[in-house]
Amino acid sequence: MNQPVPPPDPVFTDRVAIVTGASSGIGAATATALAARGAMVALFARSAGKLAEVAARSRDRMLAVTGDVGSPEDVERLFSETEARFGDCDILINCAGMIDPHPFAKTSVEAWDRMFAVNTRGAFLTARRALPAMIARRSGTIVNVASISGVIGPKKFPGFVSYCASKAAVISMTEALAAEVARYGIRVNCVSPGSVDTEMLRRAGPGLVPDMTPEEVARTILFLASPESRPMSGQNLHVYSA
Repeated sequence: MNQPVPPPDPVFTDRVAIVTGASSGIGAATATALAARGAMVALFARSAGKLAEVAARSRDRMLAVTGDVGSPEDVERLFSETEARFGDCDILINCAGMIDPHPFAKTSVEAWDRMFAVNTRGAFLTARRALPAMIARRSGTIVNVASISGVIGPKKFPGFVSYCASKAAVISMTEALAAEVARYGIRVNCVSPGSVDTEMLRRAGPGLVPDMTPEEVARTILFLASPESRPMSGQNLHVYSA
């Protein structure tokens, strides 16, 4: 059954958002929700075909840019094309992520570095590129998508050491960056979902039963991206069933 389309939201109308990892899962759900509420949304991922499918949902409010979030050149092109089409970024959502389970002793240096390039370096590159314009305007919102696997305490799974470490780095980066940019009126927060019904989860853990949908996580992200969460910065919201 098709979900009803929400009316434009004054909070997001004509705000410029960039969503990485927007070709599927949480990223696609978040980008779709932002556009439905009136935002101008740049979608970024490696899959041109999947990005085009998502962008087709709102052609006048979405821009699809293909690239690798771990590449400084691709991230620069993402922001340049977004600025040319919509203007400076108001809202940055870092959803790009990967899982590649391997026993720790058999994890290659290349595989470890790739995990951090996508999950951690990507968030660093996009935030670093977004900040100068946000600082100049003294406003802006960044939401990073980590994982409950990066939180100290919850049960971990064998083979996920590099993934857990990369997501823990995102959580720590969120907290530290929020403290650094608070004086400019910029907020930086994080979401750490549990198991979400995505293609990535099905590949990584075929036996796992998802706790939630991408759309449910997207609603939490939109809350953090909106003025409704204005008093919150440097926070990591755990979104999972106990």
